[in-house]
Amino acid sequence: MDITKRAVYISFGETDGHAIDYLIGIMKDARTTTYQRIYNLDIKELHWQYAEGWNSISCLLSHIISIDNFFRIRNIERREPTEEEEKKYMPGMTMGKYIPELITNDPIEYYIEELKASQKKMLDALTKLKEEDFIEVHHLKEWKIDNNMAWSLYHAAEDEVHHRGQISIIRKLYREAHKN
Repeated sequence: MDITKRAVYISFGETDGHAIDYLIGIMKDARTTTYQRIYNLDIKELHWQYAEGWNSISCLLSHIISIDNFFRIRNIERREPTEEEEKKYMPGMTMGKYIPELITNDPIEYYIEELKASQKKMLDALTKLKEEDFIEVHHLKEWKIDNNMAWSLYHAAEDEVHHRGQISIIRKLYREAHKN
């Protein structure tokens, strides 16, 4: 299966509600276009930083993976992350001071497998939702807002698209810095 080939048709009737089917279609397409931007990256470009403290492409991919897992745990499974999950996903969620440990020199294949695994868990969890789960209001104490799962999951897809734009910029900066 070609992970970079976009499916240009969103199927309906796969889950309990068309809104869930639609969001799953959006999330799948967002991931496919992320794969298109990163496919065949070499280790140098993957982990390159424009300047100290800046995100690398690998940091942004770790963030996308962490968002998948964190949103699934908090919003779909409706639980707090375990200590192990917190340790594994919080560096990628927050980046910042964790950037040095997120630059691991792992190859692009590692990130692609992690992206596939995190999305599979997310999509499997989404297919089990009922329409009422999708629209139920949740209060997020740490942000002092009310939202619903539909918005949270839309935001996860929006966040990936935003970071994919950053990946494209980093790639352009890398090529400019390594012209010679």
